[in-house]
Amino acid sequence: MNSIARLAVLLACGGAFFGSAVAHAQDEAVIPDVPSIHVTDMPPPPVVKGYLQLGFDRLAGYEFRVVDRPATGRVPQASVDGGIPAVVRSWNGRKVDVTGYMVPLKMDKGLVVEFLLVRDMNSCCFGISPALNHFVMVKMAKGTAAIFERVVKVAGVFKVNTTFDSHGYIVAIYELTGENVVETAD
Repeated sequence: MNSIARLAVLLACGGAFFGSAVAHAQDEAVIPDVPSIHVTDMPPPPVVKGYLQLGFDRLAGYEFRVVDRPATGRVPQASVDGGIPAVVRSWNGRKVDVTGYMVPLKMDKGLVVEFLLVRDMNSCCFGISPALNHFVMVKMAKGTAAIFERVVKVAGVFKVNTTFDSHGYIVAIYELTGENVVETAD
């Protein structure tokens, strides 16, 4: 498949992925490699060169459920924040490295400026819709090259910040203002 066709498929997957994550936020799909240990039982994540090393073992290391208000379908902010463990909220505002796969959402002049960082390639339009704590919304300070089907490490400032769309529906709980993206050996 040529690079233009691959980009079109991945952008379509990103849109379908993001839409299905919003539509099915409360449908907890089982992702095969969710750790059996809870994030609160794990030792603190290591810090390398000033960056907290976060992985999806920690980010997805707790059950996160959203309960919508029946009449409106909207989610009260307090119920979202209350579902995130204090140890996870303590990472807010920290410099972090997170490893995963890039699913581009928005491009500008041939560079990716917004993408989802997901734990595995099953988190695409043909796979399982992930829970809200199984992906990170990344917004790059400067655009980056698209890296498809390979593991990347993203460095930047992490936010535990519930993001709602214009209709009041929750779309993300993790956001990263990316400084740089590098392909990893795996």
